[in-house]
Amino acid sequence: MTYLRTTASVLLVIAACTALSVVIGVTGPWRLVLTVLFALTVPGWAVAAYVRPWSQSFQWTVAVAVSLSLSILLSQAMLTLGYWHPEAALLGFALVSMAPLGHHLVRGAQ
Repeated sequence: MTYLRTTASVLLVIAACTALSVVIGVTGPWRLVLTVLFALTVPGWAVAAYVRPWSQSFQWTVAVAVSLSLSILLSQAMLTLGYWHPEAALLGFALVSMAPLGHHLVRGAQ
């Protein structure tokens, strides 16, 4: 399995577990760890992996920066619109992030 497919697979599992934890209402330290891990890596890597060729360290640096930026923008949009529902936003964020990760899996197989 290539680096791209392996990373996309692991991040897809993280996104799915995050979405599932929101749906079934998991609370506690595991949810916190999972949410922080998701918010720091998944959305940004799903976007940054489209830009090539980058070294893995640079790709992860960009992925974390993009993930934090998207999380801040989503939070600011919720505040501005008066729609403060972080669990719904996290669920939507996880589901939207799964699409490019799935594409990376398929693309990496070719």
